[in-house]
Amino acid sequence: MTVKILEAGESAAPVAAPTPSETIIRAAPARKVAEITLPSGRVFGVRRLGPLDRMLASKAIGSEFVTNAIYANYAMIACSVTSIDRFPVSMPSSQAQIEALVYRIGEDWDDLTEEMGKAFKPAEAEDFDPDAIKN
Repeated sequence: MTVKILEAGESAAPVAAPTPSETIIRAAPARKVAEITLPSGRVFGVRRLGPLDRMLASKAIGSEFVTNAIYANYAMIACSVTSIDRFPVSMPSSQAQIEALVYRIGEDWDDLTEEMGKAFKPAEAEDFDPDAIKN
């Protein structure tokens, strides 16, 4: 498995010219995107969801499922997927679209979520050595 962290505005593969809204989104600061290649050979583009993304995902999930932790967790991860095998994937805007995307990910779900956790894990602080700062 390989994971490549992409910088804001950087593309994993050449794609068509971005739309004006894609240009704005790509220019947003701190937009962390990763390209994950799984043992199956499939390549997933994923991103860390921001506050607005989480709001929109919650709206797509719907009020009856947003409190269902299992469904909401699957939905949030699915909403993080930006491409499958380097073909762009739009963020789902309905329950049917969320479920269709989970279906497309299929058997790669566990590997994908594990690698996403590693890619988006906060940087760990180095071990603190109090002797190193003594005068």
